[in-house]
Amino acid sequence: MTKNIYADVTVDEKRVAIVEQGKLVDLHIQRAKESKLIGNIYLGKVQNVLEGINSCFVDIGKGKNAFLPISDYKGDIKKGGKILVQVVKEEFQEKGAKVSGKISLPGRSLVYMPYETKVGVSRNIKDKKERKELRDIISSVTSKKGGFVARTTAKNKDKKLLLKEAGYLKKLWRKIEKEVKKAKKSSGPQLVYEESDIVEYAAREFLDKNTKIFLINEKNTYKNILSFVKKIFPQYKNKVKLYDNEMPIFERYKVERQIDNLKRRKISLDCGGYIIIEQTEALSAIDVNTGSFTTGANRESTAMKVNEEAAREAAQQIILRDIGGIIIIDFIDLDKKSNRKKLHNILKKEMKVDKARMRIYPMSKLGLIEMTRQRRKESILNIIGRDCPYCEGSGIIFSETTMYIKIKRELVRKSEAIPGKRINLFLHPRVAEIFDEKGLKSIEKDIKKSIKLRRDYKLHHEEFKITA
Repeated sequence: MTKNIYADVTVDEKRVAIVEQGKLVDLHIQRAKESKLIGNIYLGKVQNVLEGINSCFVDIGKGKNAFLPISDYKGDIKKGGKILVQVVKEEFQEKGAKVSGKISLPGRSLVYMPYETKVGVSRNIKDKKERKELRDIISSVTSKKGGFVARTTAKNKDKKLLLKEAGYLKKLWRKIEKEVKKAKKSSGPQLVYEESDIVEYAAREFLDKNTKIFLINEKNTYKNILSFVKKIFPQYKNKVKLYDNEMPIFERYKVERQIDNLKRRKISLDCGGYIIIEQTEALSAIDVNTGSFTTGANRESTAMKVNEEAAREAAQQIILRDIGGIIIIDFIDLDKKSNRKKLHNILKKEMKVDKARMRIYPMSKLGLIEMTRQRRKESILNIIGRDCPYCEGSGIIFSETTMYIKIKRELVRKSEAIPGKRINLFLHPRVAEIFDEKGLKSIEKDIKKSIKLRRDYKLHHEEFKITA
């Protein structure tokens, strides 16, 4: 399927949207004040070695110490020693970043591993002849000073382009080695290589033959990306264009509105059904409902129709929101084993475009599909939003009737302490509607004071004030 890539670059943030047939399918955001760590290489300082769990903590200069499994590092590790590590997982809430001593530099079609001498080919390239050809090409540039792995995008690539990319990655490593030598003269941890920003990352990972256009709204970024593309995959240079229009790029291509919808729990399906997405720190649940969709030859066919559409939407939302950890999808129950298997295959097929590591388990008789997905960074929702300060993330506020009872209870409790025969009650207009004349008179009779309702739109639904 063809896609468009839109990059919105401002002083405060950089955003890249991947759009297919007008629909947002992937989103990347990088804020100016929130540094991105994944892919960065540091000369860090070992703080603690925990032999009991075969790991250590490394100071990389980010406040929180990074976690390093000792099995991910070749060489001696001792407290106070300096080691070269690369961030493989972002900081998450109270946890520091996860790092590895297995350094890798990804290109478009190749990954260079300076401390390895192996030759590898992506498992997604199945053809034996093509795998052998790629191995032969890679072997010609592999030495004792580094090995290569051919990525899935290396499939059907011209030999000259692969060799050119290999040379580019080796040259990049030589620059990093020079930075490491400088860093060793310093006492503290040092950043020796900073991973590309998200616009260059998008060019490297998503710009391909299926891309119609890569639009960038900022001139300097456009020039940098065009230069980068010419070096690595010049065949796509004509797809990179500068966006020059007064209307904001995300508004013109209806991306902004779709980003706003990401905070919604309920996603409607075209058939009339819907899914509900609930995210927690350790587990996320997606509930499938038939909604208004009731057509179909029988219950099984109706359930299958909604489930198929829900599976596609769920996969898209998981990737788009970057939901990680344990995910449980509660589909509508299916009686036929063949339908359960078919639905499992649909979900697997839709998730194939995802670059994160995952495992999807077969559908149970209860209609549940369990899956795990690698979480390498904060989800999009954590970046663009925060928990509601009123409902504290529950998604629920008290009903008008509940508020009526709560306020009545407070009026009775506080009335004796309020001087005079009159009470002012400030509350939200929607809550005030339930205080009809009969209800208000009843409360006034109980507390033996008159009550003046003061409607205030500035007050939250659950806020109220009682004064003399």
